[in-house]
Amino acid sequence: MRNLGIHWLVVLVTFLGVNLHTSAAAGPIVIGQSLPLSGAGFPAANRVLAGARAQVERINVSGGVLGRALELVTLDDGGDPQRVAANLRVLARQHGAIAIVNCLGERSCVRAAQVSKELRIPLLGPMSGALQLRKPGINHVFSTRPDDAHEADTLARQLYVIGISKTIVLADDSEPARTQALISALQRSGQNVTRMDTDARPETLAAAFKNMRNSPYQALVIHLGYDTLQTLDQMPASTSAGLPVTIATLSSGGLTQLTRLFRDRVIGYTSVVPSLDITRLPIVRDLQRDADAFIGPEALTFEGLEAYLNLRVCAEALRLAGPNPDGQRLGVAMENLGVLDAGGIRLMFSPDKHHGSDFVEIGMRTRDGRLLR
Repeated sequence: MRNLGIHWLVVLVTFLGVNLHTSAAAGPIVIGQSLPLSGAGFPAANRVLAGARAQVERINVSGGVLGRALELVTLDDGGDPQRVAANLRVLARQHGAIAIVNCLGERSCVRAAQVSKELRIPLLGPMSGALQLRKPGINHVFSTRPDDAHEADTLARQLYVIGISKTIVLADDSEPARTQALISALQRSGQNVTRMDTDARPETLAAAFKNMRNSPYQALVIHLGYDTLQTLDQMPASTSAGLPVTIATLSSGGLTQLTRLFRDRVIGYTSVVPSLDITRLPIVRDLQRDADAFIGPEALTFEGLEAYLNLRVCAEALRLAGPNPDGQRLGVAMENLGVLDAGGIRLMFSPDKHHGSDFVEIGMRTRDGRLLR
C-alpha cells in the first residue's frame, strides 16, 4: 500500500512538472525596446512605438508566434544613452526579453549594441545607419536600413543632378558620425561644402541662421537632433528669410518641424522605407489596416512603418527559431532567414550579411505639405 502511494505521488509530481513546463513554454515571448518617451524625442518615439504595437497586435490576434503571444515591453530612456543601457539590463534580466528592437538615433543605438552584446541577446532594427554598428565582430546586430554612407551618397547625388554645387550643412553634435558621412558624401559628389555648427540654445540657432542669410550657397542641408529641432520648431517663420532656396535633409523625425519653418519652400529628404502616401505595397496596406484597427494615425509615418517592418522581421525569425526561442536561437534564425519578402519590401539576411536592405528613396515635401517622390 505504501509503495502504491509512492507510485501515485511520483505520477502526480511528474504530471505537475510536465504541466508547469508546458505553461512556462506557452507564456508570452518578450521583446524589449528603449525609447525617448519623454523629452524632445517623444514625437518620433511615439511614432516608433505606435508602428511596433500595430504589428504586435496583428501577430497576436492572428494566433501569435507558434501559438505564443508576443509581448512588447517598452521603457523610457529620455534620449540618454546611459538610461538606454540601464533599461536594456532591466528588460533582459527582469522582464526576460530575448531581443531588443527599435533603438532611436546614433548614440542610443551604439550604446544598445554594446549592452545587448553583454547580455547575449540580438539587437534588431536599430534606427541608425552608424558604421559602428557594422564593424567586424558585431555579430548580434541586424538592421533593415542602409548605412549612413549609402544614404548620404544618395542625397548627394540627387543634389548634384539638380545642379547644386555649393552647399552649407547645419549640424549639431547629436549624431557626429552621421554628420561626417553626410559631409564626406557631398564632397565626393563634387560639392563645395561649408559646415556650420549649432546647438539647442535659441540664440545659437538664431545666430547660425543670421550668418547664412544672403549667402552664395545654393542648398542648405540640415542635420539636427531632437533638442535642437524642438528649439527650431519654436522659432518664428521669419527665421528662414534669406536662406538658400533648396532645403534638404537625411531621413529624420524632424521633417514635420522643418516643413513648418520652411513652409514657403520645397524640402528634399531621404527615406529608408517607402512613402506611405505614394506606394501601394502590401506592407503599407497592412499597416494602414492595423493602425485603424488597433492604434491610430500616429503609426502611419516613416518611423511607424520602419518599426512595423522590424517587428515583422523579428516575428519571422522567431518562427524559424522554434517554440522555445532564446537570444542565441533567435540570432541564428536571423542569420538563416535568407531572402524575405516583407510585404513587398525585399530583405536578405545571412551569416555574412546582417543588414537586410540598402533601400533609400528620395522624396519632396511640397509647400502644401504633400509628399512626392
